[in-house]
Amino acid sequence: MIFSRLKDYYLALGSFILVLGITLYAYYISRANDQAEDKQLFEIRKVQIKGTLERRMGYYLQILKGVNGLFAASDTVTRRDFQQYLSTLQVTANYPGVQGIGFAVMVAPENLPSLERRIRAEGFPDFQVRPAGPRVEYSSIIFIEPMNAQNKRAFGFDMFNEPIRREAMEAARDFNLPAMTGMVKLEQEGKTNVQPGLLIYMPVYFGGVDPVDLTERRKRLKGFVYAPFRALDLFNNTIGKDFSDVSVAIYDGKDIKPEALLYSNEATSTEKLDSSGKLLVAKDVVRIAGRTWTVHYQANRTFSNQPGLDEHNLILLGGGIISLLIFFVIWSLQRYLLSNKLTNLITRNTTAGIFMLDDRGYCTFQNPGAERLLGYSMEELKEKPLYELVHQGHEPGNLAPELVSQRAFSFEDSFLRRDGTSIPVSCATRFVKQGGEVVGHILEVRDVTEEKRAQKAMLESEARFRNMADSAPVMIWITDQENNCLYINRQWLKFTGSTLDDNLGKGWEKFFHPEDAPRIAQVYQRAHEAREEFKIEYRLRREDGTYRGVMASGIPRFSAEGDFMGYIGSAIDISDRIKMERKLKQSADTLQKIFMQVPAIVGLVRTKDLTYTLVNAYLSNLYGGKAQVGTVATESLHPSRREKFRQAIARIVETGKPYIGQEVPIPFEQPGGQEEVRYFNMVYEPIFSGSGKVESVLTFAVEVTEQVKSREQLSYINEELNNKNNELIRINNDLDSFVYTASHDLRSPLANLEGLTAALLESYEEKEEKTEEQLLLQMVASSITKLKGTIHDLTEITKVQKDLDSQAEVLSFAEVLEGVEEDIAPMIKEAGVVLDTSFEVPQLRYARKNLRSILYNLVSNAVKYRNPEAPLKVSVHTYRDNGFVVLTVEDNGLGIRVDQQEKLFTMFRRFHSHVEGTGIGLYIVKRIIENNGGRIEVSSEPGRGSKFTVYFKEVAS
Repeated sequence: MIFSRLKDYYLALGSFILVLGITLYAYYISRANDQAEDKQLFEIRKVQIKGTLERRMGYYLQILKGVNGLFAASDTVTRRDFQQYLSTLQVTANYPGVQGIGFAVMVAPENLPSLERRIRAEGFPDFQVRPAGPRVEYSSIIFIEPMNAQNKRAFGFDMFNEPIRREAMEAARDFNLPAMTGMVKLEQEGKTNVQPGLLIYMPVYFGGVDPVDLTERRKRLKGFVYAPFRALDLFNNTIGKDFSDVSVAIYDGKDIKPEALLYSNEATSTEKLDSSGKLLVAKDVVRIAGRTWTVHYQANRTFSNQPGLDEHNLILLGGGIISLLIFFVIWSLQRYLLSNKLTNLITRNTTAGIFMLDDRGYCTFQNPGAERLLGYSMEELKEKPLYELVHQGHEPGNLAPELVSQRAFSFEDSFLRRDGTSIPVSCATRFVKQGGEVVGHILEVRDVTEEKRAQKAMLESEARFRNMADSAPVMIWITDQENNCLYINRQWLKFTGSTLDDNLGKGWEKFFHPEDAPRIAQVYQRAHEAREEFKIEYRLRREDGTYRGVMASGIPRFSAEGDFMGYIGSAIDISDRIKMERKLKQSADTLQKIFMQVPAIVGLVRTKDLTYTLVNAYLSNLYGGKAQVGTVATESLHPSRREKFRQAIARIVETGKPYIGQEVPIPFEQPGGQEEVRYFNMVYEPIFSGSGKVESVLTFAVEVTEQVKSREQLSYINEELNNKNNELIRINNDLDSFVYTASHDLRSPLANLEGLTAALLESYEEKEEKTEEQLLLQMVASSITKLKGTIHDLTEITKVQKDLDSQAEVLSFAEVLEGVEEDIAPMIKEAGVVLDTSFEVPQLRYARKNLRSILYNLVSNAVKYRNPEAPLKVSVHTYRDNGFVVLTVEDNGLGIRVDQQEKLFTMFRRFHSHVEGTGIGLYIVKRIIENNGGRIEVSSEPGRGSKFTVYFKEVAS
């Protein structure tokens, strides 16, 4: 496309290139000479910049050495001495770029409190070494001048705690030389305009004498004089605008890395070097106070483009102008030759129809668009005037020759095409003069069928909008740029009882309440100027003459081109809502009255001055009327509570979190100088402002003095009960010991008695006839056997209660149950039962004899108390439940009544007399389980069997 256009101007382009080539050659020769001069000047600039930098940093080092001398010359340098010395130097005025000069003292941990007290006594009550926290060694900035707002941020800072600063401080200390840090963020920096920071340290030793070895230097170190620098301020004041023709970038270290950039004086990032400056780039290093800086130099555009025109630039400018003049002269000639061709091209390709008509109305020319529009050929158009062809015998109208020859104008019409169809057209005509006389006119015809359809659609759309707006349940309005009403929907008309004509223009404003009209105009004007949405509440007159509250909102309207066209908005009757809000306010007032009478402390304290802004009657009466709105809260408090109250409020302001106190003792002064302590549950709740700051604190407290005293009395009673309980436990243990001892001591004489009785029975067995004495001996032997069993059971009970011989081990339920089955094998065989076992938990850590006793008693009881009318079924099952190992033994035996189940685990209780037993087996089982932290439960139904459930708490290994 581009090349096809350029070929029409090849002669102009050829001439331009030829002259421009000659100009560029002359420019190149002249420029080569300037490059050599620029290179030499660039080397001079490098030396000047480096020298300026080293010289300025040398000044700073000399200042630090002077301050070091001040400390060396005096054992004690006061803050006033430090200020007077630096004020005479006027460092910031004579050597701008430094943030100040300071002194940081080294402090041992044990001396830190005394340092903070001393500085606070000098007039800095908030002084504190920071950051807080235990360390082996501290440093602290105690002098820094000038003491402005920025430098105060660094006051008290422990630079030795920060790694980069510490590295430089240790180097200065160990080598007794100035040492500079790497790039850091200064404590003086705020939140905006943050610059890279640098610091130079000079060690200060005790005694004013420089130590000769490393050990002495570390031992006698007193502190550091130092100078902080903001990199951009430092280098701008050092290099400044004196070298604006060279771009200088300074990097910390030996490498050029973006993250190490300290300074760059480039005006804009988009500034490009010219052809001369591209060759002028260099790099150098500068060593300052033990720190290496890499300096990158590059000539910028102004380096080689000095004020005025160089010879080679003049050659380039003159040759370029001559080339352009030659080009435009030839180009204009060629463009003139092409204009006729272009005009013809446009005429042929325009979509509108163009007709040339003579003074009689005959067509002398038509473009292809005209032929496509009407369908007539040129020969057909020459047969009749154009108005006869397009109107088919009707009046010529606006196409009459005598009319169009008088003036140029536009009109709309309907033309008949050659095929007889009618089309709407938009016409524009202007006359053509030759020799001062009208010889014809040009007619431009456009088919506006689509435009008519669009207009029709727009009218239909507008009708739909009006229909929708009239059906909407809200009042809708439209205004122009000057707030003139253009449209009001039916709801508005119905509400106000007016007509559309009553509201058009400024008419709708008469329905506004007179008192609200100025405010409505002000809100609209402000929104109109900002082209933004608005909302406003005002009163609107209803058809019955009453005013109702409405909420109106407007949204700006814009045309397709973005021009402001006015507002479209709505209004809603909110009178009912306003009434509801009033009722809510009344309810709120009632609640506040109740709130003020609540029997608890209620107060609102302003945080900035601790003044009460709300005090209820309870609080006021509690302090004898001293607590009132407008008074300082601490004045009514007991002296011992005032500082605690201030600290609590300060903590809430700092953290934004509420303070909650339970049973807080509060002293109150009583008549006669007596004090009474009362207890309160307290809540201090922060109240935030719109900006998120704590502006007030709501204090709420309920007195719990009676509860505290009641609990103290209850505690005393509990202590008495515990003493009684301990005494009962001691008595019970003594009884257990007595029972155990007695049962043990009775075994020997009972055994002797059993042996004697057996011997007498043997002597009577030789006789054939049984005598009365033999029967008596047999009864005695039976009684001895029962007594022996009772003593054995008592011994077992005492063992269980004392948990004697209980050593836990990992046991298998199946193994222990197998041993039980062997012991009661005759009973099992007689009952004809097969145990059904399912051990989901196969093992348990427990005392073997205890687990065996539990299984033995539960399984043997299931066999003993079987139902003779049904085959016996006994199932043993284990599983886990909520941290317990659960054992269940279930049978279908005789069962137990509900009233008997409560006494089932008591000593010597039996509910079936047809089976022998002592009635202590289940008692022992229950004691074993409970002694080991478990429990046993039973569920049973007479005639259907019983289920015993044991919850084991596993014994820890």
